This record gives sequence, C-alpha cells and structure tokens, in this order.
Amino acid sequence: MRCLITQGCPTSTGGKVLQGMVSVSIKGLPVTVLGMQASCAACKGVGAIVASGPRFVSIKGTLVALEGDIVSCACPRGSNVVLPQIVTVQAL
Repeated sequence: MRCLITQGCPTSTGGKVLQGMVSVSIKGLPVTVLGMQASCAACKGVGAIVASGPRFVSIKGTLVALEGDIVSCACPRGSNVVLPQIVTVQAL
C-alpha cells in the first residue's frame, strides 16, 4: 500500500506538491489527483504528477496521486517523485 498525496507534500528533489482538491481533504490538507502540479528544486521547473503503478481510488472520476508517483518535470523521468507528509492514509 502507498500513502495518499496532499497539497504541500514534498518531492524527492526538494520541491512540493502545488495543487489539491479543496473539496476533499485529509487533516485539512487538499487531496491531490493525477495531473495536478508539483515543483522541482533540481530543475527549477513544474510538472504534472503522473502514475507510477496501479491504483484503485478515485475522486470525482480522477485517480488520486500516491506516494512514489512521478513529477513530469525537466529532470530524467522518475528522478523526481512525490513523498507523503501524512502517513496515516494509505490506498491499494
């Protein structure tokens, strides 16, 4: 199982998740879905969050972002991934 990602979660390069669905939150933090943006401290860019593996949880028809999903920035693919800041909510 992997943790759900929320707005403000860090990335592996020192960036952070920039977006979340304000209508759905965990401990007051908006839940992030695939396609939302995260920053990258390495390339100083911003990229969409893309899936790195299967998932079965969606919000309003859009799949949620999970721990280890890839930030599609200018860095080599897979070198910037999203990391959880809340480890109490996990998804299959």
